Formats: sequence, C-alpha cells, structure tokens
Amino acid sequence: MDDLKKQLRDFLSGAERLAVLGAGSTLRGDDAAGMVLIEYLTERFGAKENMRCYPGETAPENYSGSIRRFAPTHLLVVDAADMGFPSGEVFPIDPNDVGGLSCCTHMLPLKVMLTYLAEEIGAKLLLLGIQPESMEFEAPLTAKAEAAVNALYEAVAEAAGELK
Repeated sequence: MDDLKKQLRDFLSGAERLAVLGAGSTLRGDDAAGMVLIEYLTERFGAKENMRCYPGETAPENYSGSIRRFAPTHLLVVDAADMGFPSGEVFPIDPNDVGGLSCCTHMLPLKVMLTYLAEEIGAKLLLLGIQPESMEFEAPLTAKAEAAVNALYEAVAEAAGELK
C-alpha cells in the first residue's frame, strides 16, 4: 500500500489537471474493478475543477474527445489485467506491453487509444492493472479485487488532494 501511495505521489508530482479513466466490463466479475474505482472517486470528488473521472467501461475510446478537451497534464488509466500476479495485486503496466494482455474486453485495443491520447495531449500517463481472480459472467467483484480497489481509491484520493 505504501509503495502504491508513493508511486501515485511521484506520478502526480507537478500535476495541474488529472484525468482518471476506468476500463472494464461491469458484467464480468473483477473486470469491473476500474469502473468501481471511478464510481468511488466520482462520489468523493464530483466535478472537481482540476480532476475528471471517466467511466470508460468496454469502450474507453468513447471518452478520448472529452479527455482531450479537458487537456489533463496527467492521465491515470485503471483496468483489470491478467498478468499472472496474485489476485488483487495492483501493478503498473508499460503501455507498450498492452498488446499482449490476455483479458482485453475493449472494443478498440487500449494500446491504440493510449498511444493516440499520449500523442494528442502530451499528458504524463500511468496505466495500472488490477490482477483479477474471477472474470466470470455476472459475478460480483471478489473480495481481493474489492480490497485492491479500496487501496487504490485511498491512494488516488490522497494523491489527488495534493494537486496544484
């Protein structure tokens, strides 16, 4: 948890505007983790002037225009990703490695959208994955994924409180 908080503080150092994009399917168990995080952050921060949350679901590219207009200095993207870690682990993902992810449920490959946004807006990018335990259809979030979302929520909320 402390490593995650430090990583987010380091990432947000100098941030003026933060966009948080959640991705995943609310119908597939732990794949909903990014969406649950967005729900929690939206409840806490609402429409904060220097922070926006985007519920990208399975088509996060639908928010690329809105994100571009917001012109964030920093873009945090959160999605469930099966990288073989212990269930519920939160980890950074190199956007160049996204093409190899095995649990992609998005309409447009996430790598394509992230490359587009990085080139268009020049924001500092951090892609975080949450290792799923279950991606079963119509299953709820598992306890391990819920714990990961809660830890990430606390870390993002703390780091976002330090925005300029």
